[in-house]
Amino acid sequence: MEATSKKSVRINKSMVMKAAWMALRKKEATSFAEALKKAWRAYKLKAQMALGVVSFTFRKTNGEIRKALGTLASNLYQYEYKGTGYASPANCIRYWDVEKKAFRSFTAGSLI
Repeated sequence: MEATSKKSVRINKSMVMKAAWMALRKKEATSFAEALKKAWRAYKLKAQMALGVVSFTFRKTNGEIRKALGTLASNLYQYEYKGTGYASPANCIRYWDVEKKAFRSFTAGSLI
């Protein structure tokens, strides 16, 4: 994971804990300690994406390994928000895929 900027972003610890518990419930981790490590990695990645473009790898739901370039910095993409009417689960990380030019998502437990 490499970011293009050195600024910092606050991480919501409550969301990290929720993501860890969800990963444990969904059997994406064998212990709470492992689930917590995965959740922290995912939320640190999300914080880096808020600052610029980041390269990362995750396992898709079909088992395929995917390398992605993603960002959450709104000045790096143009998108008209349509809204879905529901909030995403705590363990779901949404990002703008720079290569595909669309929003994508992965779960905290699937980050490699």
